[in-house]
Amino acid sequence: MSKRLSAETIGKRMVEWRNYKRLYPELRRKYEEVKEENRQLRCTVAEQQAVIEKLLLRVEELERMVFGERRKSDDTSPPVSPPALPPNKTRTSGSYRRSLPPPETVTERTEHPLLSCPDCGTALRRKRIVLSVIEDMVLSTESANPFKIVAEHRIETGYCPCCKRRKAALTLPKQICTLGPNVRRYIPYAVTVLGQTFEKVRTFLKDVCDIQISDGEITRILHEQKQLLLPAYHALAARVRDAPAAHYDETGYPVQEEGQGQFGWVKTAADSADVLFLLGRTRGKGNAEELRGSDSDQIAITDDYGAYRTLFGKHHALCWAHPARKLRDLARSQTLSAEKQAHCAETYVAFCALYEDVRTMLEQPFVASERQKKSQDVRSCLRIIAAPRPFDPAKLATIKQSMRRNVHKYVTCLLHPGIPADNNKAERSIRPLVVKRKLSFGSKTQKGADTMSVLLSVLMSLWWSKPQNFFAAYGKLLAT
Repeated sequence: MSKRLSAETIGKRMVEWRNYKRLYPELRRKYEEVKEENRQLRCTVAEQQAVIEKLLLRVEELERMVFGERRKSDDTSPPVSPPALPPNKTRTSGSYRRSLPPPETVTERTEHPLLSCPDCGTALRRKRIVLSVIEDMVLSTESANPFKIVAEHRIETGYCPCCKRRKAALTLPKQICTLGPNVRRYIPYAVTVLGQTFEKVRTFLKDVCDIQISDGEITRILHEQKQLLLPAYHALAARVRDAPAAHYDETGYPVQEEGQGQFGWVKTAADSADVLFLLGRTRGKGNAEELRGSDSDQIAITDDYGAYRTLFGKHHALCWAHPARKLRDLARSQTLSAEKQAHCAETYVAFCALYEDVRTMLEQPFVASERQKKSQDVRSCLRIIAAPRPFDPAKLATIKQSMRRNVHKYVTCLLHPGIPADNNKAERSIRPLVVKRKLSFGSKTQKGADTMSVLLSVLMSLWWSKPQNFFAAYGKLLAT
């Protein structure tokens, strides 16, 4: 039989039970409060970790932009495979030597005969000629500079009693001393193609040609050449807009006395060297529309900048190189955990393999049925790569979201002939503008930016078309 509890024990346990009954609601409430506080703290920590990860990636990206790519010697990040590059062409020993200039360009010829041995005087046999050609430039410290031409014209004038006005043998210039056409062509060439500042142009003309020139005169010459090249500029714009496809890009271009904006735009034809610049503008959609033109069915190759997203409709191809570079930076990031870095590297390798597959297909002759089938395969693979995963960092999740939204734009290059898979041509075209911006800090006025738009468009297009004689081709443009 079980032992019976005494009245005293029962009384104590009843007191304990009444205490538990009284304290339980309060303890339960405190427990729920602590539980909710813990949940909120977990959420806060997760949010802060996401923000910290995002900021660390941004700082890493800014450090890369400022200091360049720097990898540690003890880097243990997983290996990542970059996109495959075409094999290097085998070079011959002759390709490392200067090529001979054309015979008609030789300015002087000197014979060096050798009849006998210079040491013993014996007649030589089996003689042969060894050619030696020296290309050089003439530099002189004398007053008569060989690079400078000073032409004095003594123009006779006389009064005509019949016409009752003074006549001249030639049209009289507005000033007694002016600069010739070669200098007026060199200055726009130096400012645009060579990317030189006004100071460097002045220094070259003074040191080499002994020609003094001021910034104001350089500015007037640039505006004058812009007016003369306007017909060529309008013809260039028409050719670019009639091309089957065009590349677009934009970059900063400051205007000190701001008129319209602080950015520059570029549009280059996919099938030629023709390029259009639009400087001193905003990053607004209206400038892209101005470059595109009205009612254009031209296919546009761009990056994923917001101004382009609804501008071209079905005729829009996105650059594969941009997400590849972003994924590469994530795969090499030193701020992510090892697990997330490995996950990013896996995504990068898969995307690069698909990118290389697309480029291989583009090298094949265009067959509509094969391209259509390939585009469906690429869509499926791209959706698999861009599918969200639990370990996706915030930046990777954003990249994948953009891919899923624009799958149809990534396969546009497969569905039309002559469309590349990247926007590298626009980036190469805009590079001279970036270099010039870093050297000269943009333009002072909007008028100067408009002048540079015309000169860069016409002269860079002419330079990249590689004429046999650039200045002769420049002269023909001025004559039209």
